[in-house]
Amino acid sequence: MNTLMPRKDLEAFFDRITREVTPQAAGIRLRSDAAEPEGEIYTVSITFEKGFRTTLSLCAERALFIRMARFMMQAEEISRQDIEDVAKEYINVLCGHVASRLFQVTKIPARFSVPAFYEGRYRPEGNLEYIGLTYSGE
Repeated sequence: MNTLMPRKDLEAFFDRITREVTPQAAGIRLRSDAAEPEGEIYTVSITFEKGFRTTLSLCAERALFIRMARFMMQAEEISRQDIEDVAKEYINVLCGHVASRLFQVTKIPARFSVPAFYEGRYRPEGNLEYIGLTYSGE
């Protein structure tokens, strides 16, 4: 992973910012969910390529992603492509906040990849380090 911040601290940092940003950006208050989400789930993922060499994945039930898309698009009718597009934009916004705050703490600029969207739970293959956060909405 990286030596700039211990994994446990980095995970708590990501979680705190995710909970702060999501109500404003997506209209949803998140609950951390230790249990596996029920039903159909999606994962949106992004890799920090500079500064913090790790992947951040957010996993939640399909219903949460639908609520997010409806809020962000201000529309009731949402397609599967809309869900994917909104999820990717959401994680871009989220990571902008993360990168800004990480720079304030570490003075190291963070750069990240193009986000990816998956049906089901995604975990990077190989030896890539990653932080997977699982949420449900209130």
